[in-house]
Amino acid sequence: MEELLIPNPSKCDVATYNMLVEGEEVPITFQLLSLSIHKEANRVPSAKIVFRDGDASEQKFEISENELFVPGKKIQINIGRDGTNKQAFKGIITHHSVKVKQNGHSQLCIECQDESVKMTIGRHSHYFEKMKDSKVIDELITKYSLDADPEPTGLEHKELVQHHISDWDFMLLRAEANGMLVFTDDGKITVAKPKIKGEVLQVNYGSSILEFEAEMDARSQFKSVNACSWDYANQALFKADTGSATFTELGNISGSDISEKISPDKYEMHHSGLKLVQELQDWVDGIMVRSRLSKIRGRVKCIGFSAIKPGDTLKMTGVGARFNGKAYVTGVRQEMGNGIWETHIQFGLDPARYAFHHNDVNDATSAGLVGAIHGLQIGKVEKLENDPDGQDRIQVKIPVIDNTAQGIWTRVASLDAGADRGAFFRPEIGDEVIVGFINDDPRDAVLLGMLHSSNKPAPITAKDVNHEKGFTTRSKMHISFNDDTKTIKIDTPAGNHVLLDEKEKKIEVIDQNNNKLVMEPAGITMESPAKIDIKAGTTLSITAGTSLSIGAPSISVKADADLGLEGSIVKLKASGMAQINGSMVTIN
Repeated sequence: MEELLIPNPSKCDVATYNMLVEGEEVPITFQLLSLSIHKEANRVPSAKIVFRDGDASEQKFEISENELFVPGKKIQINIGRDGTNKQAFKGIITHHSVKVKQNGHSQLCIECQDESVKMTIGRHSHYFEKMKDSKVIDELITKYSLDADPEPTGLEHKELVQHHISDWDFMLLRAEANGMLVFTDDGKITVAKPKIKGEVLQVNYGSSILEFEAEMDARSQFKSVNACSWDYANQALFKADTGSATFTELGNISGSDISEKISPDKYEMHHSGLKLVQELQDWVDGIMVRSRLSKIRGRVKCIGFSAIKPGDTLKMTGVGARFNGKAYVTGVRQEMGNGIWETHIQFGLDPARYAFHHNDVNDATSAGLVGAIHGLQIGKVEKLENDPDGQDRIQVKIPVIDNTAQGIWTRVASLDAGADRGAFFRPEIGDEVIVGFINDDPRDAVLLGMLHSSNKPAPITAKDVNHEKGFTTRSKMHISFNDDTKTIKIDTPAGNHVLLDEKEKKIEVIDQNNNKLVMEPAGITMESPAKIDIKAGTTLSITAGTSLSIGAPSISVKADADLGLEGSIVKLKASGMAQINGSMVTIN
């Protein structure tokens, strides 16, 4: 026969508690008004203790002034019945406050959190190399001297970057990416995928349920979940999908049946970076499990029972076919006050993912120092010189900020930049430019590029074949590339140009004086409408493989010393008179 009552071995059924602060027993004479302990998946466990404290006649708060409840001290809370108490919470006192109400009642409120709260304080940045997520999570937890029990994950990341985010948030995000939940219990953190196991407790409407509420929501149920990322090595998409979840659902209507009525064919997610198929698959599997876990959400209240914890299984009967069955416990709240101890058990999961549910996961834009500026902004160049700080910046006005101001001094992103080297191309004053901002801070502007428009047209008309590319200066000096003719051309407005022509197999240099040098398969041609001077500091050699011809109306050959003409056959011929003169002439 099924157990219809909450297990309760006590004889007198009196709710009892005791507390220890740094190992010292809290006096039972302190009047407890209420005690609440809350443990939930993906949250730091907490406890709230309210004592009657304060005496108006003596002008003092005796318990508050006691050294016991100073923030930072370690506390242990035990609850039970008839003095048989078991540990229900262990952590640190984090908050101490007093309150005086209008009716004259005054009280001391002590708030405590599990030691894992240390993981939530501060933002950190770190590189993890060649590590699985389970190993990363283990390192994050043990850094705080906490016990870690992460379920092993499959994918080893070549690189994983934690950027300016708390260790707690980073752990939660990586757990969620693998379809896992985080459970914290008295300094031990377990990270695991949700599974329905044997029930720890059974509750029944009519015998053991004091309060019950449950809801079913079709909007969170998906037919299938798809994800894609960009594989730049193959210039294609990585894809992963799933249409089912390996999870035993609560109730008599499946999430897949509900999704047929309302869900699109696929719930799509994408990442524009490179994410491997295995990482995408872990992602979509986790989203589908969350979808099924969020199908039914609710809460049941029963008499105090300390053995059930988040991650356990609760069996519910008598609450109707829609909600009967085994429920996955995601939260437990123990409440004690006025001699009564009650337990609230939460089942189901919020469909919103962690990053969407917590707005403070990422730091404030512009670090919260000024109002942030989002995205890229259009700018107009005002000045190119006289940077007041000597940092090679230019002055750019952002019209939408203030169209009458001179703007802000802006750094210039370059193709290459270094000490006394790099690419140097500055826009012209009045040019339209695109400006980005470091950390979204409007004081840290960077010019990213210049913009053409109908008002400032490009020097080359764009075509889909995209053969022509080049650079044109303000004075119409050009460097142009043509992938169709395979030519590179450099020219100036006066007509000086250099042409490298792979299609015609030639190199051509022409200046504005019509001096010309052409190198082509037939040979090299040098032309000039005026004279050509060739000078050598020492030796000038001219060699021809077959013949050498020199022709002109008048040819003069002069040597300051010897002049030699030598050949196997030498001929001197003149159509007129041939004259040989010398102080002495010898012929053989």
